[in-house]
Amino acid sequence: MNEWRIVEDGPGEAAWNMAVDEAIAESCRRGLVPPTLRFYTWSHPAVTIGYFQKIDRDLDEEVCRREGIAVVRRITGGRAVLHGNDLTYCVASGHDVAELPNSIRETFLAISRGFIEGLRPLGLDPKTVRSPLKETGRSPLCFASTSWYETTCGGRKVIGSAQRRWKDGMMQQGSLLLDFDPAVLYQLFRFSDKSQRESAIRESRTRLIGLNDLLKIRTDPKILSHRIAAGFEKALGIRLKPAVMTPLEQERAHQLMKTKYSQESWNRHLGESRVVLVQKI
Repeated sequence: MNEWRIVEDGPGEAAWNMAVDEAIAESCRRGLVPPTLRFYTWSHPAVTIGYFQKIDRDLDEEVCRREGIAVVRRITGGRAVLHGNDLTYCVASGHDVAELPNSIRETFLAISRGFIEGLRPLGLDPKTVRSPLKETGRSPLCFASTSWYETTCGGRKVIGSAQRRWKDGMMQQGSLLLDFDPAVLYQLFRFSDKSQRESAIRESRTRLIGLNDLLKIRTDPKILSHRIAAGFEKALGIRLKPAVMTPLEQERAHQLMKTKYSQESWNRHLGESRVVLVQKI
């Protein structure tokens, strides 16, 4: 049975959370640490936008500033996610890890199985979507679409994920909805008119749901992360060893937070070459 790390962090600011994920991914790709599952939450509400997403097109920055919502660009693909009422995860590994196939879709499927096994003991009936559900219109929101091998409960999406792959490894980030209020959420995004916004709100109520609504109780993120971790161990046949970031990862995360994720040059524009595989499927 292979041993992975599990890193469970408390609330963090937007730039720090993204910097930590990238620092961990770098360590995994260099073979300095084993594959890693990280869980974390957010000290303040924040929107993460996909690597290729255009802020000016999709996000109402004035509303975000007024509401005190930070905006940070991920290195993974996909669309925008509002954080603050969720449990966020990151899976990172080097190349040729037995439990994670070297393909985008198959890796999504393997990770989805971990969530299925973690959510089922809560009395839920989670399913893995094996092909995308048709969208009625384009939305800037990650949770508005359901893609290959994502997790739903009662036909409604509860987890949104995005992945990035390099020649020497991969990283997948995702968010488990705890609470979902589309009226609050969609005020942060741009729509052509009021009717389009209202239509998006109505549709989202049929496609998305938070775990608190499913379970009819308030979900403790710490307890939830433990259950999901147990699901990963069962589904992937691994042992998760509790750990903290290495000193090198800490140093690298601070560097990335200062020079990258807190900088407008990164968050408003692409800060590196597009010649990479960045995919949300």
